[in-house]
Parts: sequence; C-alpha cells; structure tokens
Amino acid sequence: MIVGWLALLVSFAPSLLPRPWYVQAVATAISALTGYAVGALLGSIGSVAGGWLGVRIEIRDDRHRTRVHLVLWALAGLITVTLWFAGFRGRRHSARLVGLHAPSLGGDAVSLIAALLLTGVVMGLIWTIRGVFRASRFVLGFALPKPVAGLVAVCLVAVSGAWLTRSVIAARGFEALSASAAHVNNSPPQGLHAPTSRLVSGGPGATQPWRDLGREGEIYTAHTPTAAQLRALTGRPAIPPIRLYAAPETGAVDAHELVDTIVREIDRTGALNRKYLNVVGTTGSGWVDEYNVRSLEALTDGNVATIAVQYSFLPSIAQFLTNRSLPAHVGAELVERIIRLVDARPAPHRPKLLLSGESLGALSTESAFTTGTEVLDSVDGALWSGTPNATPLWRNLTAARQKGSPEVAPVIDNGANIRFAGNPQQITTDAYGRPLATWGYPRVLFMQHPSDPIVWWDPSLLYRQPAWTRERAGFDVDKDLSWYPLVTFWLTTVDLISANDTGGGHGHRYRAELVNGWAAVLGVSVTPAEKAKIVASVESLTT
Repeated sequence: MIVGWLALLVSFAPSLLPRPWYVQAVATAISALTGYAVGALLGSIGSVAGGWLGVRIEIRDDRHRTRVHLVLWALAGLITVTLWFAGFRGRRHSARLVGLHAPSLGGDAVSLIAALLLTGVVMGLIWTIRGVFRASRFVLGFALPKPVAGLVAVCLVAVSGAWLTRSVIAARGFEALSASAAHVNNSPPQGLHAPTSRLVSGGPGATQPWRDLGREGEIYTAHTPTAAQLRALTGRPAIPPIRLYAAPETGAVDAHELVDTIVREIDRTGALNRKYLNVVGTTGSGWVDEYNVRSLEALTDGNVATIAVQYSFLPSIAQFLTNRSLPAHVGAELVERIIRLVDARPAPHRPKLLLSGESLGALSTESAFTTGTEVLDSVDGALWSGTPNATPLWRNLTAARQKGSPEVAPVIDNGANIRFAGNPQQITTDAYGRPLATWGYPRVLFMQHPSDPIVWWDPSLLYRQPAWTRERAGFDVDKDLSWYPLVTFWLTTVDLISANDTGGGHGHRYRAELVNGWAAVLGVSVTPAEKAKIVASVESLTT
C-alpha cells in the first residue's frame, strides 16, 4: 500500500503534456496498481527472506506503537502534500508552455476519486483471479501433491486469462474498432467533389476512381490547389501541382500492388517531368498533412508532384500497436521503387527527390534507410515531423549525435546536412542558440517538439531514464520534469491521448513551422506575409 500510494502521488507530477481529469484518472489508477504490485512483490520477498533468516520486527510496548503510528501518519501527510503541490504547480506550468488550460483543484479531486474507483474495480478483478487460483489449487490438491497442484492451478488460470484477454476482449474490441474505422474510410467527405484535372488521382483518366481512394485520399486530392490559388499566395507565376494517391483495392494490403498503382499514376501524369517529386508517408488512416503538401506546392510555384499511398484505415495509435511493420514495409518498397524510377532517367531530366511524412508517415518513408549516409546518397531532401521513437533511422541518428547536444535537438556533424529542430529558430541554431555550420545539400530536417509524446514514447521508460529527462533542454516542457521507474512510462503513454490537443508548435501538432521547414530544405526564402497566407489557406479548408 505504501509503494502504491507513492506511485499514485507521483502520477500527479508533470509530464510532457497537461492531462484532462479523465486522462489523469487513468494515469493515476495505472500508476497506483503498478506501485501496489511492486510493493506486494517486495513484501513477499522480504517476508520469505525474513523467515529464512529468522528475522522478525515487533513493537511490544503499545505506547511506542502509538508514537510510531503518529510519526508515520505525520510523515505520510507531509509527503502527500509536498508531492501533490509540487506536481500541481508543475502541471500548471506545463499547461502554460503548450497553451492548454491549467489543471484545477476541483479537477484533481475528481481525478483522484475516479482513479480510486477504477483502482478498486481492477483490484477486485485481481482478487477474483486470485480466488479462482486458490479454489483450483484446493480442488486439484485432492488428486495431486500440493506443489504440483499449485503449479497446475497457476497454468490453468494463466492460460484461461490469456485466452479470455486475447481471443475475446482484445479480438472483439479490435473488430469493433476496425468496423468503425472502415465505416469512416468509406464515408465520402461532405462538400468535396472529385478532381476535374487529369493531373490529380481520382480525376479524368485516373487509375482508380475518386470514390475508391478512401476518405483521406478523397480529401487530399480534392484539396489540390489551382495555379491561380498558388499565385494568390505568393504573387509569383505558378503551374498546377500534381497530387497522386493509391489505395488498396480490397481489405488486404499488397505493398507491391499499391506501388504498381502509384507508378501507373506517375507515368500517366508525367510526374517525373516536374522539378520536384515529393514522396509523402501517410498515417494509419491514410491522412496526408495539408500543411506539408500545400507549403511545398506554394514554395515551388506548383512545379512539384506529390505521391502517397494508403496502407490502412485504422487510427495511427491502433495501427502502431497492432502492426507497425506494415507502414514500414509499404514505405520502404515505395521509396526504393521511386528511387529506381528517378535514377533510370538521364541526369539532366531527373526530378529532385524529396521525402516527407508525419508520425507513422515519417516512420513509413524513413524505413527505406537505417543510416544518414544512405539517405544523403539517395534523395535530394527530406522533411520528417513527429517521427516515432521506434524508427531505426531516427534512433541511429539520435544515438550518434555530437557530445553536448541534447536528445530533443541532436546535432549531427555540426548540422552539415542533417538537422533536428523543435521550432523554426532551431533550424539554424542548436538548442542553446549557437549557430550551426553552413548547411549543404542534400538537406534533411527532422521537426520534433520536446512535448511530443509520439517522439519520446518507448517501452524502456519502464526501467531506464532517458536522456531528455536529464538534459532539461526542451523549450515547451517543464524543467522539473523527472523520471520515475514504471510511472513515467504510463504517464507518457496516457500523454499520447492528448498529443493532438495542443495548439500548433507543441505536442504532436506540426503546422506553420512546416512552411519554414520546407523553405529551409529547398534553400528558398519565405516572407512572414507569404507564410501567413499559406497557413491561412490550409486553415480555411473545411474538411
């Protein structure tokens, strides 16, 4: 109970993002249960060790027992008030840093009550399972020796619990989620219509009809700007950009078939004749970030073809937890095929190959590489935002950062070709404001907010303190954020729920900074007025 109560208090400490009361309740319940389990294990080990050593602690005098209890209760009260107040102050500061509503005393009270109720329900389930185990051991004891009966009972309860969790609860839940996601994917976006340009997938002569592209593919293609719209944003002459998209023809995803479809679209539209070819990775639902695509189209005056494929219709979190290898496999095959297509053309007629993507989209297009050298040898530029921590390329580059550069903004070879930035200012400086070296070509840029849990979530948080909690270099993260075994993992996990609730520039919301990102990668200038127009054109879209 002591360890569980301490874990409960620590769960109110600041993490990457402030948490709504219901998210806080879940985080507190999970932390308390985890702490209780650790405490129970330690207590069992201590009891066994004490019995083996013949050690027993006992207070014989009732007066001393009362004094000990008073001291312990006073100490518990002091620790409770101190930890809670420190956490409350830190969470309010975190909220101000990312532009969200600060937690309140009433919200914390509601969170605590809800957490205790949830903890009680789960503990009741655990005690029920323990009761089933003891009953099974008792019955089996009539036919088997006591140690064997206990072992068989453990196996029976474990196998039954695993079957119930995996085959019933998880399977039914995933079926319901898949059905809901499929319904959304098949629902046409309101107020949008099929493209009328032959340069856009879903338009006249396209390989796939517009209605077969899935909801996100329909939105992406329907929002293709005209040359006149781009000219209104920049004041420069422009040509119509090319937007291509491919979606699975059936529920089963065949990476080779998807890539063949998008290649037919490339051939049909002459996409390789454009100055730039942008391969953008999609998220789990097939979503393409309009800030990414529209920014690049405006800065290149429409002389760009952007291609994307849909590998799933599930929400990104569900796709990541159930099958993260699928986006990696599809993305790697797509990028490798496009590289071969570009390299097959005569050098003077090759488009400049760019890669991009957000979240699982970043993981997808990054999966064709494992080292920075491979990227620089293959493409002319890249802009990835919110890369998941599990991405091999991101991990390898971050691990190879220069000594003294923080994990939230690594410096690679003094920024000669590859750079990490949490905001537009860090594109040209390190996290401490020191200028980087001259940026050569090709240019690769990773945009990542210190407060983005997608970037920092990793199972190793359970048992190992990450560098970003020690370095305290994140500009939108509370400086008092600390790492706690087990608890920090759960806090970062529930932060995933709020990752997209922040304003642009924090959490997992990469918006206006992508204009600066593409301008930097391309080596072109963008005025504040031009940037504002590009951002406003995206924010004016209704779907």
